[in-house]
Order: sequence, then C-alpha cells, then structure tokens
Amino acid sequence: MTQKTLIFGVLKLAAVAGLLAVIVANVNWIDTVNQITSDGSKITLTGRIVGNWDQDTVRFTSADTAETLTVVRGEQPDGSRVTISPGLLTYVKNLDGPLFAVGALLFIVFFICINSRWWFLLRANGLGVTFLEAQKYGWIGLFFNNVIPGATGGDVAKAVYIARRCPGQKIRAIVSIVVDRIVGLLSLIFVGSLASLLAMERFPVFATTIWVTGLAALCFCFLLISPTLRRLIRFEILVSYLPSKIGLLIKELDQAVMHYREHLGGIGIWILVSPLIYTLFVGSFFCMAESLGVGIGLADLFFIVPVASVVQGVPIAPAGWGIGEAAYGFLIGKFGAANLGGVAGAEEIMRTRGVALSVLHRIHVAAWSLLGGLFMLTEKKIQPAEADSGKSG
Repeated sequence: MTQKTLIFGVLKLAAVAGLLAVIVANVNWIDTVNQITSDGSKITLTGRIVGNWDQDTVRFTSADTAETLTVVRGEQPDGSRVTISPGLLTYVKNLDGPLFAVGALLFIVFFICINSRWWFLLRANGLGVTFLEAQKYGWIGLFFNNVIPGATGGDVAKAVYIARRCPGQKIRAIVSIVVDRIVGLLSLIFVGSLASLLAMERFPVFATTIWVTGLAALCFCFLLISPTLRRLIRFEILVSYLPSKIGLLIKELDQAVMHYREHLGGIGIWILVSPLIYTLFVGSFFCMAESLGVGIGLADLFFIVPVASVVQGVPIAPAGWGIGEAAYGFLIGKFGAANLGGVAGAEEIMRTRGVALSVLHRIHVAAWSLLGGLFMLTEKKIQPAEADSGKSG
C-alpha cells in the first residue's frame, strides 16, 4: 500500500466519521414530550414511550421521576399544545410488520426489473448471457455494494464476472455496465423531474435544480451521440485538454454511448417506462415509511427518493452509508415539516424519521444482498466451451 493510498483511505474514513457524527448529533435519539404554553414558553420532558407512539393518548415514562404518565397529544384545556417526539429507536421498535413485508416485496420486483434492463443491453450487443445469469450477476453486484465503498462497488464485481463469462467480448460486456449506469442515472433524473412539478410551488429551488440537472444531462448525452455536433465543437480536441484521468473517463463513456447508437430506440423505451419501474422502488420506501409512521406523502417521495439515491451514490462509504442518511434526513425534514404546520421542532422530528427510514430500508437491502453472496459462493468456474458461447456470432 502506497503512502498516497493510505492517506486517501484515512481521509475517506475521516469524512465518513465526520458525516456520521453530524447525523448522530442532529437526530433525536431520546423520546420527548413537549408542551408549548399559551404564552409561547416550552416545557420538555425526556423519557421513554411505552407502547405505540402514534396514538392520540400515549403512555410515557419520565426519565427524571420514573413515573409513567398518560399524555394526550394536541390542544389542551388550558390552551397549551402537547407534541410527542419519539427517538429513532422507538420508531423502529413500533414497526408495522405487514407493511414492511410489502415494501420488501416491491424492492425485489424492482431489482429484478433493473437487472432485466442490463440483460437487454447485454443482448443488444449479441452477448449470449441468459436472463438468469444477468439476474445472478446483478445480485452479486448488490452484495458487493454493501461491502465495497460506494455504489459503484457492485459495478466492479459485475464487470469481473461478466468479463469472465464473455472472455471473447470483454470490452462489450463491461461497456454494458457503463451504459446501464448512464441509463439508470437518466431514469432517476427523469422520475425526479416529473415529481418536481408537484413540488414547484412549495420548493421552487429544489424543483428548478432538478430540471436544470436533467436538461444538462440530456445535453451532455446529446453531445456524446451527435457526430455533427461533436465535429463542430471539436469534442475530441476539447477532451485532450482535460486532465488525463478526467479525459480518460470521458473517452470511456464516449465509447460506451457511441457503441449503443444503433439501440437508442430500445434504450429510450427503458427510460420512458422508468416511472413505472421506479414506482416500485418509491413504493418500497413508501410502505416502509408507513410502517414506521414517518408521515411523508407518496408524491413527496417521488421527488426525494431519486435525488437521495443519486446523492448516496458518491463513492465514499460502503453503500453510501452516512451520505444516504444525511440526504433522506435533510429532504424528509424539509418536505415533511411542511406537513406538520404549527408543530414545534417539526423539521427535527421529520429529520429523525427520515434517518430512521433510510436506515431501515438500507438494512433490509443489505439483508437481501446476502443472496448475492450465496450466488457468488455457488458460482461455478466457467469452462472454455461455455465461455465461447458468450461470443457474438
């Protein structure tokens, strides 16, 4: 290990630790009861909620006196207002099992659809990879997403397996993963842009940012696949002036996209149906949010989930741990607070719920990824005769 690699690794760990520290500091871990009096003063009790937290009447054990109280939330006879703020662990403890199971099922169907998109891209290049093989390598990639820093860890694993599966067409096979990543990113932006129309009036800055990002992504893709425009702006010459690493990355993306120009119709269909596919993903989050009692609307999640998914793809921590929690906590805090008008500390309450939702969904995905580990252990070594079947005719 070189000194540069060691320093870079330490900096990444420090960044993750710092981000997690910020999340821990800004999340409510203790159950509290807050009473806002008629003159605006605030009285706070800390302790532990006994039983369900989302009822009109809640049993609460005070940390100071160990006395169990019966607390009625909302307006009080004396004109004060009482709110109950569960800690993160209390949200998870009161999980609704059946709703959680529905959310888990929706995620499985979503992931099968995403792997099917990659299978289409492999078949478009004449690679003899079966549907079940593509599914298997996709699950192995999901497993590596949870053990290698960043969401790109799974792509590396998939590249290794698909290159071994198609030794005569390694470049085409690996390029399919790059193109699948691009199509996935465009699909997320497309879904987020459609959902942002519903948030334009309440959160114009967020919505406008998504649209600007989407238009920039479309222009970038148009630049890559338009030979005429590329000649006019001297694309290859511009790339040569970039730093070597960035230039090499752009050239690789360029080759990947140009290779699929003959299949733009099929790729376009996948992007157009992405709202249906990602409805499964968003629906998975919605069911789990309902199982926790987060109180965030489905329309808001159609905006939040795509944005947070892109953000947590930053390759710092395994599976984006910490980054995803910060993104969901911030966005659900902002959007959810608008639904808790008049509640003291509404944004903090919703931020805690957002982090709880992210943690729950992430742990559930990590559990499913163990299937990929099983597939990896049972993956047989490909024989030369089998490898040859992966070559295009």
